[in-house]
Amino acid sequence: MKVSVIVPVYNTKDYLDRSLASLVNQSLKEIEIIVINDGSKEDVEPIIKKYKDKIIYIKNTNHGIGYTRNLGIKKASGEYIGFVDSDDFIDKDMYLDCYKYAKENDLDIVVADYNRCESSGIKKMKLNHFEIGNIDDDKKILVDIDYGPCNKIFKRKMILNNNILFEEKLKYEDMPFVLKALKHSLRIGHLNQAYYNYNVRESSETTTTDKRDFDIFKIFDIINTYYKDKKELSLELEFLNVSKLLNYNIIQRNQKNSKIRNKFIDKSFDYIYKNFPDFKKNKYLKMENIVKRLIKQSKLITKLYCFVYSIR
Repeated sequence: MKVSVIVPVYNTKDYLDRSLASLVNQSLKEIEIIVINDGSKEDVEPIIKKYKDKIIYIKNTNHGIGYTRNLGIKKASGEYIGFVDSDDFIDKDMYLDCYKYAKENDLDIVVADYNRCESSGIKKMKLNHFEIGNIDDDKKILVDIDYGPCNKIFKRKMILNNNILFEEKLKYEDMPFVLKALKHSLRIGHLNQAYYNYNVRESSETTTTDKRDFDIFKIFDIINTYYKDKKELSLELEFLNVSKLLNYNIIQRNQKNSKIRNKFIDKSFDYIYKNFPDFKKNKYLKMENIVKRLIKQSKLITKLYCFVYSIR
């Protein structure tokens, strides 16, 4: 089998048929589609069973997306592994093109561009291009890449040999997985084409704010510990930590509880100043628009922004 695709399913009934149809109709025929029903409360089984002859179906009690993806990794037999969220859909040539590119260039990871499908329309997310290499050859890969797994394929042997798994008890489980894989990859390549269509929903895991937002600090502790031997990447890791936390501060505008919102922003700035006291000198952060930079890097302005634009 050339590619195994892992699809966790949880309460995405309205989008599931489109997602699975985009998978079973891939132009790559040597593909293994592992669909895992993670204890959905919605009746998704009739949709899944439409495709029973073309997929491997696993029914599970609810354990969360990290556990479910890890279960899929254990079941996968493909040379490469991909991930699709069950409310998203993909271009019919995604896995054929990614696999061919991987084989032609002996890649551990293939990264492609993707689309954000919002209510206002489709936004193409074009990543900065990088030449084939690794994070030791080209430190800027850590800056230019995104940290979601779904617009990528990963060599299964590399994942298994390095025991790379998703965090099972924490939100933002994507980042450590991708960053651990990047650390162990000898050859990473970028395809300048958007194949993956990320469906942005108001109730999705990435747009909903709750008490689990505070997991992000544990996530960065995991990442920073994993990379503690990579002193030569300190500038890039600083950028990763600070830029992500400053962006998550802005997302707190979706938090209705002002006390929780302000507590998160306070903790975020405390984390940044404790671990990266000179972050404002970071050359990558200086590349951002000066107005955005001023808003994000001021705790007072960030709180004011989130208050003005908060959901009430």
